[in-house]
Amino acid sequence: MKFSAKIIIVTSLCLLIGCVENLTADDAAAYRYLARGDTAQNDDKLIRIISNQSSFDQVFYQLLNRSSTPETINFAEYQVLLVMAGAQQNTLKLEIERFSGQSDQVQIILNSEYAGANCPAPAVVRQPWMLVVFPRVTQPLAIQEQIKVTTC
Repeated sequence: MKFSAKIIIVTSLCLLIGCVENLTADDAAAYRYLARGDTAQNDDKLIRIISNQSSFDQVFYQLLNRSSTPETINFAEYQVLLVMAGAQQNTLKLEIERFSGQSDQVQIILNSEYAGANCPAPAVVRQPWMLVVFPRVTQPLAIQEQIKVTTC
């Protein structure tokens, strides 16, 4: 009985490790939003991969201006994607379209929606941002942004 339980546990751990190393194509379960908001403290557009706790803590306190304790992340198994729209344009929406694992790279597709030139200026400037946690992969990351401009 104990032997079969050990085999099940070891097999499960191997499956989890495989998922971390080999992100499957278009795997919606490969990532999750850690946090999102509309009031970033950075006027410049920023896309950054965070791969250690000290960098994550710095982003948490300085760029996101949070006062609570940042979440502890196992950076041996995970990475965090930080995306900040900045204040240059009127950003309406910012989200992940998909992660697509390929043999030579992992492609991350971002969707950004902006208000068109004819749209009235907003009463409050929005600066959307998001933190996305995903498994650490061995392949290089290719981040592509798909832009949609909404007409008013």
